[in-house]
Amino acid sequence: MPRAQRAFVIATCAIIGGAFAYAACEWGQWPRMHYLPLEGELTFDPGSSGTAMVFWGIVLWGLGGLACGAIVGAVLVKLFPRPWTDRTLHLFGAWAITAILLTGGYFTWALWPW
Repeated sequence: MPRAQRAFVIATCAIIGGAFAYAACEWGQWPRMHYLPLEGELTFDPGSSGTAMVFWGIVLWGLGGLACGAIVGAVLVKLFPRPWTDRTLHLFGAWAITAILLTGGYFTWALWPW
């Protein structure tokens, strides 16, 4: 498998994993780190503080998903070492773009004033 194909597969798997984890941690209410700006603390239990910011916790889940996706991509290119067809590579690219659009759409919809 050419080096460019390996890099592409690993990168697209990383994007898919990162986008999934970024959205799934919010949707599934997974435990995440909170930043309390008035106290200047990082905690997993914000208590009754009304100013808890969860952005950094969501980003950490996204980075974890990115790392897991890259590992899955590395395993895939190791299991199937022959050059992949353009159709397969296009499929991986399409899934990566779809993952970004679905995650962006989910968070855009969450901002809608209901």
